[in-house]
Amino acid sequence: MTASPHTTNHPPLAEADVLVSARSLAEYTDMFGLDEADLRRRILDCPGGAASAVAEICAAGGEARAVDPQYALGSEELRGRILTDLDRSLEQKHDLDLEYDWDVRGGIVGHEALRRSAAERMLADLDAAPERYVAGALPSLPLADDSADLVLCSHLLFTYADRLDTADHVAAIVEMARVAPEVRIYPLVDYAGNPLPELVRSVIAKLKKERLTSRIEPVHRPFQLAATTRLVVERTRRRPLTPA
Repeated sequence: MTASPHTTNHPPLAEADVLVSARSLAEYTDMFGLDEADLRRRILDCPGGAASAVAEICAAGGEARAVDPQYALGSEELRGRILTDLDRSLEQKHDLDLEYDWDVRGGIVGHEALRRSAAERMLADLDAAPERYVAGALPSLPLADDSADLVLCSHLLFTYADRLDTADHVAAIVEMARVAPEVRIYPLVDYAGNPLPELVRSVIAKLKKERLTSRIEPVHRPFQLAATTRLVVERTRRRPLTPA
């Protein structure tokens, strides 16, 4: 997410501040509570980063796309960024060992193998089907209204609460809800695992004024021990058609 004009009390969030994370579809299934019916819907991963979810969904016959500002990089520069951030992410998690349930991801060695495999699968799919990976950033996505059925937003909103204020969160969610009638956001803690009850309540209240309903759901197999919930946002009614 690029810096928003709404941000007033936070230093701006630069693209370099956001880790380009590599996660598998199995991890997405845990985070977002995906079931077989969900996987038959048109899914948008926003921001997609280096997750292999799109590649895995499409390989199984589903329809999915990802959007991320990093996709504007050339393939070699993007590969370098992904692998560098993967090393950064793994190093940070090892330093915070007690904050993660490593058994959920097969231990430290298993987790590292899963992340590297996800990154390589995503990069291979990017080469094979670049149309699935759209360069773009919140809060203004280069996608049509209702071009997806479900948006998945992982480790951006709330994660970087020190850089994104309430207005930034609301603007991003309203934009994702323009693209799809349902948005699922995970996690609801910041990058250090700190809960954000006041921010979550404020965001939900402001979304209600935008005619978006919200609910908090439990996450049953969290990898980050403090990240036990997700936010589900839905439109109360279908967007009106734009006049010709």
